[in-house]
Amino acid sequence: MLASNVSPTLDARFLVFEALGRGAQGCVFRAYDSVARREVALKALDPIEGKARAHDLAAEFSAWSRLRHPGVVRAYEMGRAVSGPLPAGTPYLVLELVRGLPVHRALPPGRVGDAVVLELARRALHALDHVHAAGLVHRDLKPGNLLVGNARRLPGRVKLTDFGLASESGRAGSRGRISGSLPYVSPEAILGLPLDGRADLYGLGILLFLLAAGRMPAASRAPERLLTWHIDGPPVDLSRVKPGVAPRLAELVLRLTTRDRDARPPTAAEALSILGPAGYPRSRAASAPLLASERAMVRMAVDEARGGGRRVVRFPARPGTWFAIRCEIEALGAAHDLRVLRVSRPYGLSRVVLRLLLDRGRAAPTLVERYGLHRGLPLAVLGGSPVWNALPQARPASTERLARGIGRFILDASRRKPLVLVVESSDRLLDAVIAYLERSIAKRPPAETGGLLIVMEKKRGQAPFPGSGEQPRTDRPREDPRQPLSHPVR
Repeated sequence: MLASNVSPTLDARFLVFEALGRGAQGCVFRAYDSVARREVALKALDPIEGKARAHDLAAEFSAWSRLRHPGVVRAYEMGRAVSGPLPAGTPYLVLELVRGLPVHRALPPGRVGDAVVLELARRALHALDHVHAAGLVHRDLKPGNLLVGNARRLPGRVKLTDFGLASESGRAGSRGRISGSLPYVSPEAILGLPLDGRADLYGLGILLFLLAAGRMPAASRAPERLLTWHIDGPPVDLSRVKPGVAPRLAELVLRLTTRDRDARPPTAAEALSILGPAGYPRSRAASAPLLASERAMVRMAVDEARGGGRRVVRFPARPGTWFAIRCEIEALGAAHDLRVLRVSRPYGLSRVVLRLLLDRGRAAPTLVERYGLHRGLPLAVLGGSPVWNALPQARPASTERLARGIGRFILDASRRKPLVLVVESSDRLLDAVIAYLERSIAKRPPAETGGLLIVMEKKRGQAPFPGSGEQPRTDRPREDPRQPLSHPVR
């Protein structure tokens, strides 16, 4: 769908990096919005479908843009391609970029605990409650439309997406035509009755059964048998398939999937009451405030970077306080106009390098060549701009050589504006870059380096400051910089 011989910048604003997924009607791309200065997802219709279905995309945006909830992917705006890699006239939506996977890939069915499934249900119901309160029915609740972000403790952030089939509550579908994914469609949708939020609750119940039991409740996948099963099948009893399942989870699935919608919970809020108190306990210190000494340590390190100092700091965080430290750093960065970038999965170091390159504008291609950033990172230059390159490198540079180039580039970027890197992942290349920066910081005076602060969580056996103990451990899984993001389309 993308043209290779034109600029990768759509409408002189959106720098398109890569395709994230393809559906029946179009494709979703990852891009950088140079106006809003953030990465976004672009949902574009295929050229053949563009003119015929532009009104459908407009209806989708009209419904989607009404929603403002942390559990719902944001829809920012709609446009039509004028220039750039998409064919002229192609309609597209600008969406919040979600870093995560569809729920069935993030939480393999049958291999997650009941507490995780209950917490997922809780978050999905909160999102659905907001959607239904806005007078909408999603109508396509399936695994691909529920995204789960990366997190140390499962499940991560849960986001509901793709409102292409959403409609006003109380509206009936076209008779003889079923919209939605057949394994999750409600009986009333099959019968062409007016739909309300209870249709979404039915689909969620089927999805929860899949995650908990590891299989679908219907024995057959044949369309005609699935339709019969939805209308007049046996009760969806999770406890019979999975003995010992949490009673609250079994009751929730049974209530949500009752064929008679009047017997289901009338609202998502009512369904939440079945779960009772929070079913997935968080760490006692998950929201613990920082101690005065910890806050002072953070502010001293940030102030040093503002003044042109440079340091690699490993904060000895108490259990659960790393998130609070990160939030404190980000708040200070916003208050003092510091660039604060997180080095975290799935893109890690590659994403940080790309963000710094985008800040350099027309100088970016020269910097890519000067520091050899394309010899091992998934970067390329197209139309004078750095882009994401998913093709494997023919002759990648050695780890040490690439780390030296990336380190020199980061030092160069810090001279222009103080930079704070919050490191939350680890792999061989990243460890080599950190080691190079530590050596460079020890050798060079501040004037040659500029304001640079690298913040890491202190692990067992590590010293909080460089040179006072053993080197960092690399006991986390190796990060794959080409791991795809997921933002499904229909």
